[in-house]
Amino acid sequence: MPGDIKQAAALLFRLKGPDFTLDELQQQTGISRATLYRRIGSKQALIAALADENLIEPDPRGDIDSRIFEATRNVVASHGFIACTMEQIAGEAGLGVATLYRHFGDKENLLTSFIARIKPMLAIKSVLQNENGNIDDDLKRVVDIALDFFAENADLVKIIFSWQSAERAYLDKIRHNSTSTHNQISQYMERQQQNGTLRKDLPPEDLALNLTGLLLQYALHAPAHIARPLNPAKDSKTIVSLFLDGARPARQRPD
Repeated sequence: MPGDIKQAAALLFRLKGPDFTLDELQQQTGISRATLYRRIGSKQALIAALADENLIEPDPRGDIDSRIFEATRNVVASHGFIACTMEQIAGEAGLGVATLYRHFGDKENLLTSFIARIKPMLAIKSVLQNENGNIDDDLKRVVDIALDFFAENADLVKIIFSWQSAERAYLDKIRHNSTSTHNQISQYMERQQQNGTLRKDLPPEDLALNLTGLLLQYALHAPAHIARPLNPAKDSKTIVSLFLDGARPARQRPD
């Protein structure tokens, strides 16, 4: 395979990732598409040859997704869900915008995938779906995960739990309610009601809101409005205690 083609392809790969086109390679080399096909066989074969000669470092799909999601996190934290653009995310990720469209179709699909894959939310769902039979331990693990995430990602958290009606409406539109963290918590509360661990006179959705409300008060309201910094280790115990003191049936509450 001619060296001029490989050098041009390696440059395009570094600039645009594996999504560069043969039209772009033709413009770089001045060689016709027919001649390119004859000399390289296919774009996949060309990329494989570049990798074999250590001219590029291939970027597998999983690595590209990781870059895109990390870029999405940074752009959303700065601009919000509504205002962020595919172009901004692509630029942050160091990829061509065509790569984002090929992987996710459009901005809403990208943001939906991003929300679904936020690691703390996945971890919380795992705890709730694999409960160990002890509500104190289950909720302590959930609250620990949430508070650690809030402490480490305050900028993103402010957007996700924004009080701005437009952001909230847009976020509710793009995420799947059936898999939302609130829905998972509500389902957990309902199971606890059925086995008698939690009081049954309140809808499970209200119990979920109560727990989430405590989390947000400690994680967002207190640091911003009363200058009380978040202390995940200490606050986690307090939140679980306050919630269960009011949510347990009267016969189960300590004297």
